[in-house]
Amino acid sequence: MPTDDAIEGRIAANLRRRREELGLSLAQLAARSGVSKAMIAKVESGLSSPTAGLLGRLCAGLGVTLSTLMIEAEASEVSHQPAAHQPTWRDPATGLERTLVAAASPFSQVEIARLKLPVGTVVEYSLAPARGIRQHIVMLSGQLVFTIGGETTDLGPGDSLFAIVDRPTRFEVPGTSPPEYLVIQEPG
Repeated sequence: MPTDDAIEGRIAANLRRRREELGLSLAQLAARSGVSKAMIAKVESGLSSPTAGLLGRLCAGLGVTLSTLMIEAEASEVSHQPAAHQPTWRDPATGLERTLVAAASPFSQVEIARLKLPVGTVVEYSLAPARGIRQHIVMLSGQLVFTIGGETTDLGPGDSLFAIVDRPTRFEVPGTSPPEYLVIQEPG
C-alpha cells in the first residue's frame, strides 16, 4: 500500500499539474478557491499537509475531485485495485481517512471511496465544486450527520443518501463509534 508521504506527494504533483494544464497562475487558483497563493505553493511543493477542507476548496477551484488528485487512472477496460494497493489519505487536522477504492477512468467516470471519521469530527467543505457532483453515501457502520446547503440528514448503518453536491457540505460524527461509509460519485 502506498505510504501517506507518497500519497501526499502524488496529490501535490497532480494539483500543480492540473493547475498548469488549466493555465492558471497561483493567484488565479487562489481567487477561484479562496486559498492563499502562499498556501497553494506550500501544498504543491509538499511543505504543508493539506486538510480535507483545504483540499475541497482547491478541488472546487480546479474542477476536479480529490480522487483525481490521489491517483492517475490507467486507461484499461478492466481495472483491478487490490485492497493492499488502494491509496489512503489522512487529514492531519481531523483524522479523516479516505481510501480510494476505484478511480475514474476513460471508461467510467464513477469514483468510489471508503471514508472513516473519528468520533466528534466535523468536516466542512465551504466551497461547492465548480460543477455539481452526483454523490451517493452508503453507510457501513456508525452514525453520520450530512448537511448540504442547510438541509441535514442523519445516517446510520445500512442507510444511503443521494445528493447533487452543488452547495457547501458538512459531515459531523455525533455518536460514540466512528462511522465508515462509501462515497460513490460521478460528475454532474
